Amino acid sequence: MTPNTHRQSLEEVLDEFFFATGTPSAAAVLRACEAHPEFRQDILEFAALWTAHDAAPEPAAADVKVPAASVSLLQSYALNSLHEADRAEQAVDSGAGAAKAALAALAGAGLRRAAAAAGLGAATLLLHKILNNLIVDVPRAVLADLANHLKVTLAELQSAIPGRVAMGTHRSASQKPSEPSQETWANAVDHLAGVSDSERERLKALADKEPQS
Repeated sequence: MTPNTHRQSLEEVLDEFFFATGTPSAAAVLRACEAHPEFRQDILEFAALWTAHDAAPEPAAADVKVPAASVSLLQSYALNSLHEADRAEQAVDSGAGAAKAALAALAGAGLRRAAAAAGLGAATLLLHKILNNLIVDVPRAVLADLANHLKVTLAELQSAIPGRVAMGTHRSASQKPSEPSQETWANAVDHLAGVSDSERERLKALADKEPQS
């Protein structure tokens, strides 16, 4: 725990302490108290209850002289954390659904506009390969620009592309025969038909482009 330049609330301090600590050690509690002396008593009570809860069955918590208000605080904190996690999961699911719907609608002029927005120029074939996870190292900037065009987040777009689990993830070398083969970005660009040498170089250079924030 490190001191902050702005005054934190008790909830923020306990949140920081909770996620920065496995089982609260004496050193961790001391650091937290030194960083936030105004909440020293609350931190001590929170740590005492936490330790008792981890080390013994439920009745043992009653043996620790912890005020009922602290028990209520910990219970409230745990419930709030669960609710926040549920809301975050629902938001991700909702965003992934929106991204899938946006991808499913890409066709014709919409596909060409998306390719241009992603920096691919008229190379809709590249976009087709990206959306079918046929390129193992799609430039992050391309995916970020495509996500911006579709008005979804990069993570939502990534989850909506079949088979693309994580940014930069490559499929196993032992692919099943029925699976379409993948290729590198440079190879996909080299095999584009009717593209000038300068355009090929521009497309390859996208691999080194930083995504726009």
